[in-house]
Amino acid sequence: MLRSLYQRCAPASVRDLARPGETIYRNAQYLAATVSIDPYRMQPWLPRGVRLAEPARADLFCAYFPENSFGSVYREVGLFVHVQVGKKVGIHCPWMIVDDDVALILGREVCGYPKKIGQIEWRHDGDEIVANGTRQGATLVEMHASLGDVVPFPPPILGRPHRNAVGLLGLSMPRLVAFTPNEINVETRVAQLELKLGGTERDPIHAMGIGAVLEARLHRIDIVGGYMPPIPVRPLNPLYLLRGIRPRIL
Repeated sequence: MLRSLYQRCAPASVRDLARPGETIYRNAQYLAATVSIDPYRMQPWLPRGVRLAEPARADLFCAYFPENSFGSVYREVGLFVHVQVGKKVGIHCPWMIVDDDVALILGREVCGYPKKIGQIEWRHDGDEIVANGTRQGATLVEMHASLGDVVPFPPPILGRPHRNAVGLLGLSMPRLVAFTPNEINVETRVAQLELKLGGTERDPIHAMGIGAVLEARLHRIDIVGGYMPPIPVRPLNPLYLLRGIRPRIL
C-alpha cells in the first residue's frame, strides 16, 4: 500500500532523490566520539517531552559524504543526543553545521536537522584522520584520530529513531518529526581520538554538558531509501524557538 501510494503521489524529482530500496548515500563516513552528557545542562536544549536516555550519552561527529543521490560532495559536524523513544535509544540533533547549501536545505526542511553553514576540514590519510569545524571564525570542534581494529557488530550511528524539530520560523507551529534512517554498515573501526571542543554565543555547544570521550569509531555506512518520510508526531510550544534560536538558527 505504501509503495503504491508513494509511486502515485511522489513526483519524479522526489523519487530520484530517495527511491525506496535504493542507495541515497554511499560510503558516508562518520568519525564519531561517544561522550558523556551532564543531563541537567543538556535537558534545556531538548524539546519539551523529549527526555534523555540513560545513561546520558551523545555522539559528537565529523562526517564526510562523497556520494549521494543529489550530487553534492560535502562535510558535516554535529551532535546526536541519545534520547528515549519507547524502549529504544533514539536521536535528537540540537546542533549541526554543514558546508553545502543543498544538504542544508534538505536536512532542515525534511528531517529537522538544525543545519547552519560552516567551514569544515576533513583529511583522511591511511589510518589517520584530521577533521575540524569552524563557523564565523571560531573553531568549534577539532578531531584527530588514529584508526584501529574493525568492529564486528557496531552500534548504529544514524539508524536510530529520530525525534527532531521542524518549522521553527514563520507563523506555523513548530513540530516534532519522527523517522528512522535505513543504515547499512559497510565497515566500522575503533579510533583513538583526540577531541578539542570550542563554542561561541551563537554555537553554544560548550554549554550543552558535553563530557569525556568514552569511545570513538569511524563508521562507513550506506543509507537506503524507504517508504516512510519523516512524520509529524506532535506540535511544539512556539516558545521552544526562543530557547533554541542560538544553536539552531543564528
